[in-house]
Amino acid sequence: MCGGFKIEYVKTCIGAFDSLFSNGGYPKGSTILVLGGPGSGKSIFGMQFIYKGAEEYGEPGVYVTLDETPEKIKKNIASFGWNLDTMEAENKIIILDAASARAGALVKSEHSMQAGLDINSTISQITTAIKEINATQLVIDSLSIMNLQAQNDAQIRTSMLRLSSALAGMDVTSLVINDAKTGAIGISEFPTEAFVFDGVVTLNLDVDSQERRINVRKMRGTKHVIGSFRFDISESGINVMP
Repeated sequence: MCGGFKIEYVKTCIGAFDSLFSNGGYPKGSTILVLGGPGSGKSIFGMQFIYKGAEEYGEPGVYVTLDETPEKIKKNIASFGWNLDTMEAENKIIILDAASARAGALVKSEHSMQAGLDINSTISQITTAIKEINATQLVIDSLSIMNLQAQNDAQIRTSMLRLSSALAGMDVTSLVINDAKTGAIGISEFPTEAFVFDGVVTLNLDVDSQERRINVRKMRGTKHVIGSFRFDISESGINVMP
């Protein structure tokens, strides 16, 4: 509690990851940037937050996919035993599909983003989906697709400030996924958008050892353990080894 204001916390839904935070999870309502390269597990990290949050903690969630179609996502996570069709039918999860229209594919879902990827329409359609199921958790995967429309770092920062401010006003805990361009991201260099979010989590895959590691680089509203920790991806999802 600070100045009479009590901060609430939500579970990360990632095995043992909560133990890295002094209050056992993310500050509720925070916007967190998740950075990782190919194969680092960042999409699974985001989906596990949405799926387990709805299934185990009764937190309805919206997953915005800008890169992969819902059908491909469902196929990719089937090995974890996660049934998105059931969760959608029960109005516990909405998959907001911006990937199909962008790829020129036939749009099959009622929850499809038809108006492109400009920041205003994106925020509007996310807001509608959140209100539809009273969602408390949100994932956007991935930010790199949205940033393709920006001409320079100034435009990226402006768009991200608008997005971060809008998410803060929606009273949801949000994970915003982005691609790391180099192995130094989150260590000695940070992308422009990192400075406008409440938290930064990095996922790394060492191509030689095939070892995965997770780091919490910043998290406003809670103390957290500093360091790099191994994690694996098993049949139950992501598990951190603190």
